[in-house]
Amino acid sequence: MSFLLKVHWSIKPGLEERFKAAQQEMAQVMLQHPGVLTYHADYPEPGVSEWVELYANDDTFAAHLDNPKGHAPLSVLVECCSAISCRCWGTPNDESRERLKAFTATYPSSGSESFVLNPHADLKSSI
Repeated sequence: MSFLLKVHWSIKPGLEERFKAAQQEMAQVMLQHPGVLTYHADYPEPGVSEWVELYANDDTFAAHLDNPKGHAPLSVLVECCSAISCRCWGTPNDESRERLKAFTATYPSSGSESFVLNPHADLKSSI
């Protein structure tokens, strides 16, 4: 099933540019996985980055994390941070939940049918 991640990165002082370079490298890795439907990185204040990632399914999430091209930039991202937290909506399987433990994932409650991936989504649609 699909799921959405909101990841909060607390960047150590003096490492923001290194973090941003690794984030941009990770964005390129994401492009190799069509099942990564959304990837957004924001810098709302100095020393903080907030990401939104939307995965079509658990296989896509695993492929993204298992891609060797992403290992080095992910390591840099983690090294640059004093804390990482993640909120997850949707229904990741047990394997994905195990992987998300590294990001201290939590699973907030949502209303019924409040997180739905449109099965008819069309990236080329004009309506």
